[in-house]
Amino acid sequence: MATEAHKIILNNARLSYAYIFGEGKTGDNGRRSWSTTALIPKNSPQVPAIKAAIDAAKVKDAQKVGKTGIKSPLLDGDTKDDDGGFKYAGAENRGMYLLRCTNYNRRPVVVDQNVQPVIDPDTVYSGCYANVQVSFYGYNSGTNKGISPGLDAIQKVKDGERLSGGNVDAASVFTAVADDFMA
Repeated sequence: MATEAHKIILNNARLSYAYIFGEGKTGDNGRRSWSTTALIPKNSPQVPAIKAAIDAAKVKDAQKVGKTGIKSPLLDGDTKDDDGGFKYAGAENRGMYLLRCTNYNRRPVVVDQNVQPVIDPDTVYSGCYANVQVSFYGYNSGTNKGISPGLDAIQKVKDGERLSGGNVDAASVFTAVADDFMA
């Protein structure tokens, strides 16, 4: 159980853009990371606790982030951009807060409902529901400062509709190619 004020367990969050297994993804700077976006209903009773953990990180890292101009990691899934479209595409984001959780140091711990390590990465995917432990921390890159959620651990809670395209039945898409096709 998280006990530090800047840490929280997001209960029953829906995972989106889940890059949590293997070697992670490599950014433009060559730095590896593991990440997911946690979708939390705006009316969730956890929202005040999430905001309190963000505030605790502001206090903890006050020397780094200062007191003004701090970007919040809690993004509103209903935000519109300048042309009137939704800033965060995807119907799954409506009525939700989004938290883009990342770990730049190591792959997060991923366990199943029985707190056993997940062996098959296909069982935890974008669209499933999970408990997610995050540690909020301050950052300041000179021109940009704010609070980010560090991704610590994930416990899959239940299946949900996949947000990715899913598998394709190759037999229904392709036909057999003659052996002499490449000759």
